[in-house]
Amino acid sequence: MSQPLQVEVLAHVLGSMNHCSHCQVFIDGVGIGDQVHQADLNSYPDEWMADWQRLSDLIFELTEKYAGKLVIHITDAQSPQALWKALRYGIRKYPTFRIGNDHYHGFDLARVCALIEKHLSDENDE
Repeated sequence: MSQPLQVEVLAHVLGSMNHCSHCQVFIDGVGIGDQVHQADLNSYPDEWMADWQRLSDLIFELTEKYAGKLVIHITDAQSPQALWKALRYGIRKYPTFRIGNDHYHGFDLARVCALIEKHLSDENDE
């Protein structure tokens, strides 16, 4: 059996900051850790939260449709790795799906699936 197809997604990732390890133990111990993290997440603009939900839904659909055929790597667009990849591959918009030398920007499931199918069929032809 061939290796799973590597799909890389560069996107803005919503995250919550942890406090220093000593403070985090205290915050979690008094039962307010979830509230603090939720407050961090709620501080993002509504557009980012909506885009993150759309991306999450799209990735979930891909994992169901291509179970066992894909490995999906998500890279935060604000990370040094994403900056390097944006410069190297000319990526200017997010989310961007990269497979091999091809990339697609957007949320269109059909376009992402077409790109995946192209690469899966290329692997089968080899």
